[in-house]
Amino acid sequence: MKKPEYTIKAKTKRILAALLISNMVVVGLLNPIDASAIGGPSDKDAPKGMNKVCENDYLTLYLNEEDVTFAVKDNETGHLWFSNPQDTENDQIASPYYQRIMKNQLQIRYFNEDVQVSTMDSYNDCVSHGQFEIEMLDDGYKVSYTLGDMEKELLLPMAISEERFEQFVSLMDDKTAKKVRRNYVLEEGADGNYYRLRDGVKDYIKEDLAQYFQDAGYTQSDYEIDSELETSEDTNNKPWFTIGVEYRLDNDSLTVSVDPMEVTYNEDGYYLVSIDLLPYFGAAGLDDTGYMFVPDGCGALIDLNNGKSDLSGYSSRIYGQDLSQQLLSTKKSETDDTYGIKLPVYGLKTENQAFLAIIENGDGYGTINAGVSGKTTSYNNIYCSFDYLSYGEASLTNVVGANSYQLYGNKDFSDTYKVRFKFLSDEKADYSHMAGLYRDYLIAGGKLKETAIETGDIPLYTELIGAIDKYKTILGVRYRAIEALTTYEEAKIITDELKNEGVSDQTLIYSGWMNDGLKGYANYEVNPVGKLSQGLSLNSFLQAEKDLGVNTYMTLDIQNVYKNKLTDGYSTLSNAPGYFDHTVVYSKEYSLSGSSSTGKEADLISPYFAMDYTKKLINGISKYEITGVDFTYATYRLYSDYLEERYTDREAAISLYESSFNEAVSGGIAIMGDNANAYAFPYLNQMINVPLYSNRYRILDREIPFYQMVIHGSLSYSGEALNMSDDYETSLLKSVECGAGLHYLWIYKDNSLLKETDYDDLYSVQYSSWKEKAVSDYARVNEVLQGLTDVSIVSHELLSEDLVKVTYDNGTRIYVNYSDSAITVDGVTVEARSFIRKD
Repeated sequence: MKKPEYTIKAKTKRILAALLISNMVVVGLLNPIDASAIGGPSDKDAPKGMNKVCENDYLTLYLNEEDVTFAVKDNETGHLWFSNPQDTENDQIASPYYQRIMKNQLQIRYFNEDVQVSTMDSYNDCVSHGQFEIEMLDDGYKVSYTLGDMEKELLLPMAISEERFEQFVSLMDDKTAKKVRRNYVLEEGADGNYYRLRDGVKDYIKEDLAQYFQDAGYTQSDYEIDSELETSEDTNNKPWFTIGVEYRLDNDSLTVSVDPMEVTYNEDGYYLVSIDLLPYFGAAGLDDTGYMFVPDGCGALIDLNNGKSDLSGYSSRIYGQDLSQQLLSTKKSETDDTYGIKLPVYGLKTENQAFLAIIENGDGYGTINAGVSGKTTSYNNIYCSFDYLSYGEASLTNVVGANSYQLYGNKDFSDTYKVRFKFLSDEKADYSHMAGLYRDYLIAGGKLKETAIETGDIPLYTELIGAIDKYKTILGVRYRAIEALTTYEEAKIITDELKNEGVSDQTLIYSGWMNDGLKGYANYEVNPVGKLSQGLSLNSFLQAEKDLGVNTYMTLDIQNVYKNKLTDGYSTLSNAPGYFDHTVVYSKEYSLSGSSSTGKEADLISPYFAMDYTKKLINGISKYEITGVDFTYATYRLYSDYLEERYTDREAAISLYESSFNEAVSGGIAIMGDNANAYAFPYLNQMINVPLYSNRYRILDREIPFYQMVIHGSLSYSGEALNMSDDYETSLLKSVECGAGLHYLWIYKDNSLLKETDYDDLYSVQYSSWKEKAVSDYARVNEVLQGLTDVSIVSHELLSEDLVKVTYDNGTRIYVNYSDSAITVDGVTVEARSFIRKD
């Protein structure tokens, strides 16, 4: 039988409860109250103060209808996960303010017109005032929270002309009239005398006054007339926000969602910019052991109660910074997006219980935050916050000196906010099983291939640069010319030599092959660099690599424009993303220290045009034997376009890039991912530059290969180019730990050709200098990882500070030793700075 939906209003519920209690006193407690009279079905196992809302085979959901806290029970284990800490009043670290803060289910940040930021939360600014409604649903419930001062909803004049005031007061009895007069003061105004509501009148008195006026015939029309008085604006204009949150059970998951299009608030001078969802769900206390998992780069753990309360908490935006929002920033972000968040997940383990949270919708708006105990409370907490209005400064230095104003984006949302919580217990309550759970989730949703193609040997990823542009001189005249660094014929020599050296599984990524080379003009049309065809044409090269069994991917850039030609199909005014004030957005170069911007690195293509550029490029390469492409930045860099006529927020940009990738795949083109974000996974065949490290913020305690545990067995991949790494040997060990193929960035010709060019950061890329070491290290790594390409990783263990153990689904174990001395464990001796396989 379908459970009826019904709504509980906070004030109505309190009155009902009061009447019920009164009745109990009268009848001498002869008739005990059934909890279901107010809430859902009764449950003797319900947590104190809570009633059962609903249950299924996996979970049971409980709700306290007084303070709107909730709990979800794992039916198999009986363990309860609470929305909020249960004993905040006894927190010896938290001040009374933070004791109340910990009772909220959502927090918001907003600005006023003076660009002053403020916060509100659902307990202090809503629940404690009874400003909420509960609507029961078949599989959960919805709470509509109203935060802030709702004076505007009272039909109460803040200011009213003397004549109109006397008119309404004359219709009240003497006692009521005296009460009303006591709360108003007569003032002189430009248009005559008026009565103004006194400052500091309590909310409950305002409610009484509103009722008196309504009994005297005061209506909405009267209120609107009185609101036009100039003096009423400042008195009555206070911030308020109404936000609906749905809590539902979905098989083995709890889902929590907000539809930003349904959010309402006082837009007269107030700007909502972010919503924190369930900031204290599952919060762990001082006596708990475990960790919080954050998907920073490869993945990282923050130990519970790690003693780092003097450090800033963890906060990182999902899919990295938005270049469009960072336009006016003069310093490089402390977050290296190479190791930023690629997966929209987070988790927490405490004792033998754990949860994994998946940001299912609105991930492009999300930021993952975590804090440890000792800073403001005795609890460790982790949660996701969501952007509402994007914002940024508009510098007006040319108009009003050094002043600036804040500008805001549109309320044009492309998705809802939704977090899915999954629960683990006992031996499954760890980060390895969190990774497996997320992997299964992606596969079930068609967002990740189930298995990769089994190749036996691990892949060697060879990234070759075809051509660059550089300055040359002739007869003392300086000019810009194209320099071939690796011709097609030379690329063929490299792959032939590697094949002869025993590298059987090769993947080639070839860049700088079109439109004036590596940093050329817009990829709106395809014009191969002629100098690369010396000795071998493009099609002949592609066919030769195919015959050799080499997977070849040619780079196509649908984000950057390094040169601007009149005939290249690109215009900064027409095609670049725009800032809030219509300023053109571009990517920046920074000083080595990152302390200042040194100029423009490249113009950008708005995500609004991603599909247009993709279609042009796919059509352009159709005349060649190209079967694979690398879209470079497009699989991991995400930014907005704030121009009104083509407003594209981050969620909309994700959809546009997904459509672009699908356009290529539908045309029979394989895609190489580059440091890819999760939304690109369904369209990829292989990946390079997956993060082997995290950002290594001080708040983090350990790195884990969570990213790789999710994708291994479904996608072949490599980490960064080893010859470009700051620490070659450590990155090689990391590659083994992460189950990655090896990756090198090379040119065939001499490295000296790159000196005094825009590419002199490519300081060690000559193939001949690296060939012997690359072949040797490939053989070493292939020996331990051979035959595991299509096998998933089921466990990763940190046996000590320097020794890790990785277990695959077929039982194979890989031990990696990062220390400078041999270590023996499990009867296995692993030599210093080395690795070993045990089947």
